[in-house]
Amino acid sequence: MKLTLKIIVLFLIVACCLVGFSGYMSVLREIAFFEEEMTARHGRLVTAVRPMLLDAWNSAGRGGMLRFVASIEGDEQQVRIRWVWLDATVDDATRPIAPPEFLSQLDSARLTSVSVRTMDGSGLYCSYYPFELGDGRRGALELSESLGRRDLYTRSTIRRTFGLMVAMVVAAMLLVAVVGLRLIGRPLQALMRKTQQIAAGDLLTPVIVKGSDELGALAKALNDMSAQLDSSQQAVRRESAQKIDAIEQLRHGDRLKTVGRLASGVAHELGTPLNVVSGRAGLIIGGKLSDEEVVRSAKLIQDEATRMTEIVRQLLNFARRSSPKQMLCDLNLVIERTVSLMEPIIKTRHAQVLITQQLPDGVSVNIDASQMQQVFSNLLMNALLSKDADVTIRIDTCCCEASPQESPDSPSIRCVRTTVADNGNGIAKSDIPHIFEPFFTTRDIGQGTGLGLSISHGIVSEHGGWMTVESEPGEGTTFAVFLPVEVSL
Repeated sequence: MKLTLKIIVLFLIVACCLVGFSGYMSVLREIAFFEEEMTARHGRLVTAVRPMLLDAWNSAGRGGMLRFVASIEGDEQQVRIRWVWLDATVDDATRPIAPPEFLSQLDSARLTSVSVRTMDGSGLYCSYYPFELGDGRRGALELSESLGRRDLYTRSTIRRTFGLMVAMVVAAMLLVAVVGLRLIGRPLQALMRKTQQIAAGDLLTPVIVKGSDELGALAKALNDMSAQLDSSQQAVRRESAQKIDAIEQLRHGDRLKTVGRLASGVAHELGTPLNVVSGRAGLIIGGKLSDEEVVRSAKLIQDEATRMTEIVRQLLNFARRSSPKQMLCDLNLVIERTVSLMEPIIKTRHAQVLITQQLPDGVSVNIDASQMQQVFSNLLMNALLSKDADVTIRIDTCCCEASPQESPDSPSIRCVRTTVADNGNGIAKSDIPHIFEPFFTTRDIGQGTGLGLSISHGIVSEHGGWMTVESEPGEGTTFAVFLPVEVSL
């Protein structure tokens, strides 16, 4: 509607200028026509009166000439004729109406005309025909008539032009209200609603604009664009779903790889309680135990069964594929469960894991506990394999202010930092820039897939955090996991 109003106003300004210019030119033409008509009329009168005026002068002198002019002064009702002196005079009866500067330019024997406004505001059209009568005094025949008809027509033309402009303004307003709203305003509003729907994500609701003009073509283009965007979004969603599924499969495969490494340790871990259960059950079956000893043996069997159940449950929970779900969690508990899960392989490799620092009570992080357990298990496994045996691993967790290494100029944020440090063989400095790349590994063929650290890095990034690594060949490696602190309880 605003665009329609602007177009109509612009058109109206141009039209009013043209109408005003036309009216102005019409007034000028009519003024010129009136003046030409009056000049011609005055010329005819001068032609008729001049011979008689000269005869009166020649026969009776100045007095006869003045009496002659006085005698014809009232003969013409439309034109007033009188004799005036062109030199200075105090006699109002013979003083010219025209200003002195005009009179000084009069040529002899030629009719000259001028429009004059009198003291009362009325207009007169005056013509002067100078005479040289031979007595040394210069005079002229003055013919004057009112400009009332001309002024009346001029005012009429101005009123007519103004009325036409007013009519055009009214017509333009009606055009804006009716035609503009229907032909331009409503289609534009429909197009605006369509753009708002697109911005809100609604790509399927079409915009309907009737007609085959530019607005209709624009509506069709918007509908086609929306359909293409919807198709593209569906393709992106499908590709994203496939990518997410592939990532989840990789992560699940990484979990199963860890489970495979834990299998031998778990079997060894289950061997001792199974032997205890088998031995105590044999004693009970032999019937040689007292009632008190039977109860004690049954209690021991129950404890060992609970221990085995917990070992198997931890392994199954770690291997189970679950949907990602972030919530406020106690990171200390996640780390302790990971260490407990890795206990069999830790014992097998004669390693030592020390949790030297933990978060204070009340600090929570928004994480997926299962995914973060996978991250820490990968880091622990990486540390356990850093040398053949007798690895010492230290885990420290604390609150700090930090910013990502790739964006050192960005403002620091409050986060939780967990470091996993080992005293293994370390990583070559040339390998550190590639350590989080998929399929990059420093181990021998068959000992690593190169996906563990890459998957861990991706999980931490999805949590809004980042990972760093520091290593000295022969001295060990320290991995740090930074996670934003969501809530401080």
